[in-house]
Amino acid sequence: MRDERFVVSRIVSELMTFFFAMNAHTFQAHVVKNEKQHAITIESDYEGDQDNKIREMTRLLRMPRAREMENYSWSLSGDISTGQEIYLVGILTDTVSVEHDGEAKTVRIVLTREL
Repeated sequence: MRDERFVVSRIVSELMTFFFAMNAHTFQAHVVKNEKQHAITIESDYEGDQDNKIREMTRLLRMPRAREMENYSWSLSGDISTGQEIYLVGILTDTVSVEHDGEAKTVRIVLTREL
């Protein structure tokens, strides 16, 4: 697989693009690397009624990791992020937790990627 730093920054970039497309005003990313994994925490707000998009994003993020597809999947998306590659984030991560507060219009995502 490509350099892990590149993969982690691409994951954060894809999620940032996704939330900015939903008119996010605040987007925070926190990444912790240890000897076993990267833990990525994303917190964002959004505008409007986005419940369907959040449900679909959650479904796509929960796709099982596909190590055998990792090199190939990045060639499909190219080097420019369009916000449509959320499914790639799912196949590049091992665990995901999504907390969605529809009243406050906030989302908190915790992803892990084992090394």
